[in-house]
This record gives sequence, structure tokens and C-alpha cells, in this order.
Amino acid sequence: MVTLREYATVDGLSAGYWSTDPADPRASTAWLTANRWPEDGVRFLADTGAGAACAARTQDDHIGFPRMNCTDIAAGTGRDVTQPEADLKEARAEGLRQLNVCALGYGPSVFPASLPNGAGREGAGRDGAEGSRSAGPAFDADALVTSLEEHAGSQGRLLTFLHLEETNPVLPVLRERGWHVGVTDRYFLIEDIGADEAGYLARFPADRRRQLRRELASLDSAGATAEIHRGDTVTETIQQEVAWLEACADEKHGIPGDPARLLRVNERLRTAFGPRYAVALVRDRDGRAVASATLVLGTRDVLLRMVGLGPGSEEIGAYFHVAYHLPMRLARSTGCSRVLLGTGTGTPKLRRGAVAQPLLSAVPPAATAHGALLRRTDAALTACP
Repeated sequence: MVTLREYATVDGLSAGYWSTDPADPRASTAWLTANRWPEDGVRFLADTGAGAACAARTQDDHIGFPRMNCTDIAAGTGRDVTQPEADLKEARAEGLRQLNVCALGYGPSVFPASLPNGAGREGAGRDGAEGSRSAGPAFDADALVTSLEEHAGSQGRLLTFLHLEETNPVLPVLRERGWHVGVTDRYFLIEDIGADEAGYLARFPADRRRQLRRELASLDSAGATAEIHRGDTVTETIQQEVAWLEACADEKHGIPGDPARLLRVNERLRTAFGPRYAVALVRDRDGRAVASATLVLGTRDVLLRMVGLGPGSEEIGAYFHVAYHLPMRLARSTGCSRVLLGTGTGTPKLRRGAVAQPLLSAVPPAATAHGALLRRTDAALTACP
């Protein structure tokens, strides 16, 4: 018997699924509410018997949102994995109708309710946020997977789990049931930001320290300046500057730039996070904003949401400041210890002290075509240094 209830937003779910003070901002209701757009298709499924909720997305074709399409993810499409066309064709037919457990921004997608006596989630961390939580039913991962399987089966959909961290509590259940599980991406973060800039630099060998010092000095050399604004100090003018810079960055990546859409998202984030919403800006010698980063804070992590780059940013090395050095400065000043950088190209992140954590995806035993794709993607990404 299917016991799941569906909600369009997190607002209708019990507060027991959410930490009041999350270590990782992506585990907060603020993130799951504000980091949305009307066409994302994400819904929230709650199973009170299993003591859990999850974020999920259905689809009936292979159009749009490749990061939420299990066929593209299993095939490593965004990671340049080579797959036989015949296998891709078979998988597209196998997975035409999907129910994918996944969330926006590569964040947690499974939310266990509180354990009795306020013990909090088992294995609290990136996929189980820390903080005070109300008491609730014990989390039963096996029951949750069963409910999701029945729910997907009743709709004729292929159930999958995408972008899971290794500590996700459903992974042992999936492996026990014979699901195909493999690495489909990497998430980068800087775990050692140092007590100060000198402490951060001390972790690198001498030649790399010299390079990073030159990088850190690039703004002074160009007469440029760096700024960090939080909460109420992020003015309407700054929000408009950031939206324009983010639209410029989209254009550089072949995405139509839409400052109005980007401004709406950033306004939602500012409203939802309040003082935990921040903007890093670099201005050239004439005071023009040439690079930006939008950031949100948890109690442990600073999350880099998006970098904006406009004309003149490359000449002064502004990207490295808004993408790495200013988020670390913000983390140190607010008592956070890590910076979450997201996925994407690994080399520049690794050269600045990031580590790569694998993200895994899982498809059921009967999904043989997706299983074949997943095995190749896992082998290709696991072989990368």
C-alpha cells in the first residue's frame, strides 16, 4: 500500500524533517524554498510511516534538465563519458517515464525525521543536518525505498536516486536489494580553510604558495577592490549588479542571459536567508562591478551558489577572488569551517586546496540498460585522478 503524500513545496511538510540550524545550508527550508524556478518539477514526498521525506522529480520525456534526468546522469553525459549509441537508445526507451529522487543544487534529497527523544538524524552531516529538531518517528530507510518503489510502479515510472553522497542512509538498502550503484559526478569543497590566510597558504608547497600569493595580490596590482555584503547591506543596486554579472556568465557558457530571472532568484534567497545571504564583489579601479559570487551560510558551511563575470574581470584575475578567496574569508569571519564549491571542472578547484567527494546514482536491478551505462560512467570517473 502506497503511503506517500505529495507536496508542491516544503511548507506543507512537518517541521520535524528540517533542522532549525543546519550545518549545510542546502538542508534548510530556506534553500529548498528559495532556490526554485516554476518549471523545475521538483516535488516533496513524505512517508510518515518511514519517518522521512524526499525531494523528487517526475518526467515523461528526455527534454530539458539533464542534471535531473537519470539517463543523462547514468550515461555521464555532462562528464564526457563515451557510451555506445545503441546502449543510449535502449536506455532512453527504458527510462522514458522517470521518478528521480534528487534535489536542486546537488543538495540532500532524503530528509529523515527526528529520532525519538530529540536525538536528531542518524549520521548527521551533509545529508543529515545537525541542529535542534523536534521528536518524531524513527527513520526506516527500507520502508522509504519500498514506498517509493510502489509509488513509481503505480505510475509506470523508473525509480532512481541521483547525486547521493556516500553517507546517504538509503545506499545500504539499495545495495542490499541489488541496485546498480556507481559514481556519476564529483562535488568539490575546501575543508581546510585555515584559521587565517597565512594558515591556508601554509598547507601548500613553496612554489604553489608563491603562485597563490601572486593571485591574492592581483586586485591590489590592478587598483581593484573586493567587498563582501551580508543581509541588509546587500542593497537593491548590488542585487542588480550581481544579476547582470550572472547573466554575462551565462552568456559565456552558451545560456541565454536573463538578468530579471536571476534577480528574482537572488531576491528570494535574500528574503529566505536574511543575514545568512551574502554577496562577494570585485570592482575595478573605476568602481565598476566586474565579478560577483552569491553565497549562503549554514552553521558549518558556506555555499557558493553562482559566480558572475563581466567585462574586465579576466584581466585582473577577479574570478579566483570571488570563487575561492572571498568565500573563504567570509567563512573565517562567520565561524564556518568549510566552503562548498559544487561540481564542474575540477582542476582549478583542486589547485586551490579543494577535495573531491564522489556523488553516486542508483538504478534498480531491472533497469539493465541504465545499469550498463552506469558501470561505464563509474569506471571512467573512478579512474580519473
